Amino acid sequence: MRHRWLKDPLLAFLLVGAGVFAVESAWRALQRDAEYTIVVAPAEVERLADLWQAQTGRAPTANERQALLEEHVREEMLVREAKRLRLDEDDAVVRRRLVQKLSFLADDLAIGEPAAQADLRRYFEANRERFQRPAVVTFSHIYFSPEKREDARTDAERALAVLDADAWRSAGDPFMLGRTYAHASLQRVRKDFGDEFAAAVASEPADGAWRGPLASAYGQHLVRVDANTPARNPDYAAAKQRVVAEFDAERRATANREYFEQLRTQYVIETP
Repeated sequence: MRHRWLKDPLLAFLLVGAGVFAVESAWRALQRDAEYTIVVAPAEVERLADLWQAQTGRAPTANERQALLEEHVREEMLVREAKRLRLDEDDAVVRRRLVQKLSFLADDLAIGEPAAQADLRRYFEANRERFQRPAVVTFSHIYFSPEKREDARTDAERALAVLDADAWRSAGDPFMLGRTYAHASLQRVRKDFGDEFAAAVASEPADGAWRGPLASAYGQHLVRVDANTPARNPDYAAAKQRVVAEFDAERRATANREYFEQLRTQYVIETP
């Protein structure tokens, strides 16, 4: 009778089912234990301490090290719970951050090694105009507003004839962008005053004498040019820092573009 029970298919099925359930339960318990176990390795503690020292300029105290550890554990718990609740899914901010991190990774791979000097030289020679030192000008001006005056140009001409060199700051009308520009690029002058005014200022002698009136996008100006330095051809040694930065930026852009193109070949895109 006992052997007959052992050969019963239903009993065998129940025993196998119970065994599978027990194994699955044990496996789930192990997974749950792993999910709720946070292991902070000594190397991670040292990394946190190094970050603290880099930011503060000193090593953390014992209490500060403990606080760093507690903050790390708190962050890890919140990240795990957020993932468990699937808060990282269908979130535009998270998606953008993931895209950004992957782009940064492609950037790092692109410039893993410093650029060769020969490559930097060739890049410099091929792009000399980009590294040209721009023309700069130092000047002061007195503004005459056409909105406040019947004839701003005539008023400017009259002011020039009797201008007191010591009282020029109080002459004319208030100007929102300031009365003095020191070592300003012509690009900035064009942006602030317009092309015609910038060209006129660039052609004035830098002798500290008041001249004008010169027309701008705002009105009329008397101008005193104190220094006028024309654009200069670039020197590799002086421009090297910019050369390295721009060469690496192009390497990053190329690496990102090539990485995306390679990824694109692996995907099938279905659109409506």
